[in-house]
Amino acid sequence: MTLALSLYAVLFLVAAFAPLRWSLIAYLLLSTIDLVSANTSVGALNAAKAIVLPAYLLWRLRDYAGHTKTILAPFAWGALIVYVAVTGAWSLYPIFALKLVGHMAGSLLICLVFLRATKGNYLEPAIVLPVTGGALVLATLRSLFAPSFGGEVERFKSFSSAQSFAAFLVALYCVALCSKSLRVAIRLPLCGALAVALMFNGSRLWILGIVISTLVALFISNTPAWMKICIAGFAIVALALAVAEGGLILNFVAREAPSNRIAAAINAGYRGDSKSYGLGTYRLRRELDVRALDAISASTIGELVFGHGTSNSAELAGGLAHNPDPNRILHDEWLRVMYEWGLVGTLLWSIFFGSIALYAAQGMRNEAWGYSKPLFAYLPAFALGLAGENIIAGAGNDVSVGFLLLVAFASVSHRASDRLWNGAPEAIPVHAAA
Repeated sequence: MTLALSLYAVLFLVAAFAPLRWSLIAYLLLSTIDLVSANTSVGALNAAKAIVLPAYLLWRLRDYAGHTKTILAPFAWGALIVYVAVTGAWSLYPIFALKLVGHMAGSLLICLVFLRATKGNYLEPAIVLPVTGGALVLATLRSLFAPSFGGEVERFKSFSSAQSFAAFLVALYCVALCSKSLRVAIRLPLCGALAVALMFNGSRLWILGIVISTLVALFISNTPAWMKICIAGFAIVALALAVAEGGLILNFVAREAPSNRIAAAINAGYRGDSKSYGLGTYRLRRELDVRALDAISASTIGELVFGHGTSNSAELAGGLAHNPDPNRILHDEWLRVMYEWGLVGTLLWSIFFGSIALYAAQGMRNEAWGYSKPLFAYLPAFALGLAGENIIAGAGNDVSVGFLLLVAFASVSHRASDRLWNGAPEAIPVHAAA
């Protein structure tokens, strides 16, 4: 904990007082230090990272306030915040419900900070270089000097959960893969480093996510059609060979299972051994999901429409977890929305997520430099990740910050298309003085 607190203090001070470009780099790295604890002082530090520091950075970027175009996403998110607060009125955990509202407001603040930073050219795709380097250094420091921090000793992660760090790596990967303002000679090694880091992290969900993001990026790229067909054909041939040599591959996987988490998961899944460590918390998550579905199907009309109440997912964990965090125990955010907030909350959540997808697609169509492509490529993996990772109660942590960074980059595409519509030439944003 001492090392994590020291790094937190250094990055917090840099984010608060350094020139803005370095402030934002420090803040992105600070998101990978998640001091989750029941300790009051630690909770205050997380609140400072999630709300106080973003509010201060928003003030520092006040010269870039204002919007030329109204979009639906922030209004849908704002309406969801209000509804979450309303359903907190019948929560069995009112303090946690209030904390969740704070998390959601904090995420909105962070998004506004990033949007303003792109206007001032303090945030641009090139930032992926120092942020990736810094994130890998932090993960290395944790592995060498504080391997027991947060558990999961064998996994490559920063001072946060392995799943959320994996989501952050995939967000950076999408920036490196899709942004045309970065040279290919930089993008390819960067993508390779992030993919290797993800393999050592061992997140099965996000390894699938990075594959999906890569395929989406290939599909929307300007790569000639014949090359896309060749790549697809190569993938099919590789899959056919894997099936044909299934016995040999499975024997190799079984040998590697004791030392490799991905191999352990494949081996356990093939043998149907849900109790194996290779499937991690699979049994717990599956049981919670089953309980949530059963509770939703047995709900009254009022509960179906308005939900069971903010943070009341903890009621599903009886006998499965000791002192569960009501805002984090149900890892599937899709089920959590349906269970706690009913059809009204699900509608607001769907409008928000759908508007983000539309925002990415429109930006990608209107601008040639690839600022919206990282978000568009990331969204399918992110939607999958929401089935196993908490984001709503994660203001300022790496999974939510990575997502919001891509949303901010997409805003550059929309401003560029607005300039074209008004008769001004489109240009890559120039570097601003820090």
